[in-house]
Amino acid sequence: MWVVGSIINLLLFVSAIALDSGYDAYILPDSHPVKATLDAIFSESRVIFSQETLRKAGFDKVKPQEFTHLIVTKHPAIPGYVFKIYLDTQRFHSDIPEYDVWKARIQGANLIREQIAARNLSHLMKVPQKWIYVLPHHPKAPKDYYPKATLLIEDDMDILSRDDNFATWESDVVTEELLTALYHLLADLGLKDCAKPDNIPFSHDGRIAFVDTQTFGVKKVLFKKLTHYLSEPNKIIWKNLINQ
Repeated sequence: MWVVGSIINLLLFVSAIALDSGYDAYILPDSHPVKATLDAIFSESRVIFSQETLRKAGFDKVKPQEFTHLIVTKHPAIPGYVFKIYLDTQRFHSDIPEYDVWKARIQGANLIREQIAARNLSHLMKVPQKWIYVLPHHPKAPKDYYPKATLLIEDDMDILSRDDNFATWESDVVTEELLTALYHLLADLGLKDCAKPDNIPFSHDGRIAFVDTQTFGVKKVLFKKLTHYLSEPNKIIWKNLINQ
């Protein structure tokens, strides 16, 4: 049954956005425990048409981020998960189809997860599992907009509030062990945008979580972005790592 459902889901996906089979490993399987709930929510109306339709469907935050215009939100009927959404009324960010953005984020997360395990760093850091959710064919987006076929769903990392996260990065919770491990992971994987608290926030279990995993394999990592948020002793440690 799982095989049949997954094949149908893949065919719908390819039919909707004309992609090759290179995406099948990233699609949320029908066997996933939240799949049926998602299908029910997104079959009722064109939920991702606008901020208003997203709010009416029960999503708790609908304001797009300032630069990317990405909406990061949750739904009370699906606890334990975070959704990343682009609306039908939004142009494609940097002219990149949303499913290509999701695929890159999943690939980056998988790469980081493998290295966290290989380097025995799970006591210091973590990264969410991520999947592409394929929207039902109906209802369709109104004409003359920018219809999206998918959204991203990922594990909720139970991160601290923005203020608490900044305060933690500036505290002695941040150890030399963490900074050293973080530096080498960012450098080796080319995680350009991960050297800032918003993209590697602390979670309530004391670990940092890699929540923005789209950019990897880049030669120039923006290490200095983290320096400002560290305590004075940790600034010295971080600068030494950067300059080594």
